Amino acid sequence: MHHHDEAKESNNIELLISLMDGSVDHEVARRVLRKFDGDVEKAASAMLEGDRGEDTQSSLWTSHSQMEINQPRPLPPPAVRPNSPINIDLTGDDDQNDELSRALKASLETASQEGPIFGPSERPPDANWAMVPSNVGQSQDNVGADDLDRAIQASFEQADTGDEYQPLPLDQQWRKEGWPVTLRPTKHTMVYAALVLHALFYVPQIRERVANWRPALPEGATEAEPPKNGPELLMWKLVETFTNMDLAKLVDLDAHEVLEGFKPEPWSNPAQPPGELSQQPLAGFFEKVAGALDKVFTHEFIRTGQAKQRIMQFQYGNSNFDDEPGELLQDASIVRVEALGRSETNDLVGRLSAQLSDNKDDVKRQVIFEPSEVIAFHLARSGTVTGEREPFKYPKHIYLDQFLKENVELAESKRMQQRDLHAEIQKLVLHNKSLTHFNDKDTLTDLRSSIYYYEHVADARGDDERARVTQIMANKLKNILAQVEKEIEASDIDIAKMRDQAATLLDCPELQRARYDLRAVLVHDGLYGRKHLYSYVQEKGAWWRIEDTSISQASEGNVLKDSVGLHLGAGPYLLLYSRALPEGAEPLDLQWPPPIKACRILFACRNTHLTSRIRSM
Repeated sequence: MHHHDEAKESNNIELLISLMDGSVDHEVARRVLRKFDGDVEKAASAMLEGDRGEDTQSSLWTSHSQMEINQPRPLPPPAVRPNSPINIDLTGDDDQNDELSRALKASLETASQEGPIFGPSERPPDANWAMVPSNVGQSQDNVGADDLDRAIQASFEQADTGDEYQPLPLDQQWRKEGWPVTLRPTKHTMVYAALVLHALFYVPQIRERVANWRPALPEGATEAEPPKNGPELLMWKLVETFTNMDLAKLVDLDAHEVLEGFKPEPWSNPAQPPGELSQQPLAGFFEKVAGALDKVFTHEFIRTGQAKQRIMQFQYGNSNFDDEPGELLQDASIVRVEALGRSETNDLVGRLSAQLSDNKDDVKRQVIFEPSEVIAFHLARSGTVTGEREPFKYPKHIYLDQFLKENVELAESKRMQQRDLHAEIQKLVLHNKSLTHFNDKDTLTDLRSSIYYYEHVADARGDDERARVTQIMANKLKNILAQVEKEIEASDIDIAKMRDQAATLLDCPELQRARYDLRAVLVHDGLYGRKHLYSYVQEKGAWWRIEDTSISQASEGNVLKDSVGLHLGAGPYLLLYSRALPEGAEPLDLQWPPPIKACRILFACRNTHLTSRIRSM
């Protein structure tokens, strides 16, 4: 018969009940704990598998097949106790959550004394981590410990993702004068899509077009009714959302309804970069939004008799300069750019120039036939980078002239000059290498060593002739070294000049007419959850950083050189540019629909009254 320390056993029972999320009664916890001689870790593992401390237990092990790679591991619902995760909310502030947190901490301290350490993993997410089948010959103790580890890890992950939206305190919900607002979804799986819509609001061409759009009047009608379906309905939802963003008194706005209309794919897989969800053909959220908007705008141009303009979708295709394109022209709104991490062309313009050329045929290139007012770039990071990653460079202004069909010949002649310069640079680099290395040896180092030997080590042994010959050899070697160093220095100067010339060759007035300005940058820090995506937007000449419900002003340097997520192969992943507005352009003419605007004004008045009441409290 075992002697039980009643006080210790009572504490362990309470800890075990806490770990099981209060789903077992006191007597069951006591039986299982005594069955494993007071070992809380083994008792918790056994209870996760359905053990209730009874003498006879049917096997509750279940075999799990290998899950699909790049799919999250589903957890059983809490009602199914044998395999339910320990769901401890570490984000709350109430007494109960404090108690659970202390219980979990105590459990971790106990587990750290022997056996595996439970807690949030420091390893980066790996799509190949999947549930291991239970019938592979593992001992019950090891499997139980693994299950507990997974359960605790799942609890940490759930708390970290911030799945549920946490509203701001009432006194922090009011928008500051001149500040932007946030557009937040209810679920963290929709954050990437909400950021796209939010960023589009801060593109002046989009905002003005959306503000002034109206649905077509039915024949004989004097007032237009909100559309019932199709792209016009999506546009109307966007009009409502943008109106609210412009006139709202609250700092954050609900994006649920407008997102439901566009039906974005959820960001439910930590292994999938959010940029892929925006850019992928047909299903990509940005492509879907751009296609719907351009369709509505095209109908409006036809209905009003205006000249057609491409707002978000440009037209591109192959061209061999003089002839018509050999393939059908295609529409696109977003360009995939490989952000290499380490390369001399690890910048936006350099990568575009390299990607749009056909390596098999130098004459044939991808060119833009009809540009759009807005263009987006998806910065894709694929492959393995050896050594330290470098930030991808993108400018605050970009000129698309060199990629337009009308400038193909001029741009290609400049690129040919660039290739010639790079060939000359390569020759000089190889020449310098031939002067400094031979048979994998550093000849300059060997030469300096020989000079040192003749000047400081060689012994003349009192022989004047030997001393004279030694000095002659030292002088000859020094002259050779000086000539080599002088030649290398001259080559380095030529290389630097040619590199500068090649880099600025396309910066000519003829190719700097179609200027596009950076309007928004979407960033991923490499982890998964609501607060691991944020954006930079520009409003009235200032840059703002938007993260969930947090808003702060940012410097232009931070926008252009944000290195967050670099070590995880993440970082800025979506860039939005639009045509530069004329110098001294008039403020945007935002004619929001009167019914929506009236609702907003009424709501604002009510909120102002409520605000005054709060401030008087």
